[in-house]
Amino acid sequence: MAECPVCSGDVELEEDTVVGELLSCPDCGSELEVLEVDPAALGEAPETEEDWGE
Repeated sequence: MAECPVCSGDVELEEDTVVGELLSCPDCGSELEVLEVDPAALGEAPETEEDWGE
């Protein structure tokens, strides 16, 4: 179990969760990135930007 950095809600981590995995908060819907597994730590996922072929 980890805490959402946006709304402080509980986010359940699966047993096979790995660092860098992207998850969604069930309470606020924010996209989160797993920063650490033990102890569990989450951060907001980086925004992906379109490069439009540049």
